[in-house]
Amino acid sequence: MRIGIHSSQRDQKELIRYCRHIGVSAVCLACSAIEGYDEMGYPDLEALKVFKEKLEKAGMSLPAMIASKWPSQEVLLSKPGSEKELEALCITLETLGKAGVGTVLIYPEVDRPVSRLKEEECWRGIERFYDALVESAERSHVKLANHAFYHPWKVIRNTETLIKLLEENPSPYNGVAYCQGLYQMGDDPYEAITIFGDKIFLAHARDLKKLRYPHWFEEVFPGEGDIDMPKTLRLLKAVGYEGIICPEHLGTPKIQGENLEAKAVEYLRMMMSK
Repeated sequence: MRIGIHSSQRDQKELIRYCRHIGVSAVCLACSAIEGYDEMGYPDLEALKVFKEKLEKAGMSLPAMIASKWPSQEVLLSKPGSEKELEALCITLETLGKAGVGTVLIYPEVDRPVSRLKEEECWRGIERFYDALVESAERSHVKLANHAFYHPWKVIRNTETLIKLLEENPSPYNGVAYCQGLYQMGDDPYEAITIFGDKIFLAHARDLKKLRYPHWFEEVFPGEGDIDMPKTLRLLKAVGYEGIICPEHLGTPKIQGENLEAKAVEYLRMMMSK
């Protein structure tokens, strides 16, 4: 397991300088950082190859990327008229595969209807969408790290619904982005690691402090909230996770100008060395 960061930095030199400054060598890069993505909906292959090669020459790696434009409700539910968006997503996977990027982080955010019957209709649409996406992922050899949206009024919102997503679209390339945000939905963030095991394709380091009302949480720096981060790291190691772990949602700086990401990287490095 290695410490990485999320970045949307388009300037390779600046990204390399920053990574060296905070002491990381792995990046989960936004697809929007690559030429062509904003215009076409997928990154230009040659531009991605050049970007990746420059990182590698500097001793950096690009093991994962983020689908910057979250899939729309229409494409996730397989609505008519969303075919072009689905095609762009599949081309994105194909492009990442050809460039040697092995994982893509995806946020399947779908609003949850009031009716249980309507929710099952949503799942049928999601299944059709993932049939196409998983087929493209398998063909491209790119793993799908699906990140739930931790809110009671979302369809894919917790451990249970992530399990359903994987069971309804089984594939070695369909997995999850593990995040301690599962705690927001009342899930056990430690048990989730054991449940998903080798289906964890990307990991986040996030801490939360529960507030008075249900589903209300304060985002805080790792080690300052309810999450036992050392336990999280031990469990990830125990299930054989060898990917990157990226700090995120780090709370509010206590000192003006404080770089919480750099501080979180150092914190994770210290925890992982124990």
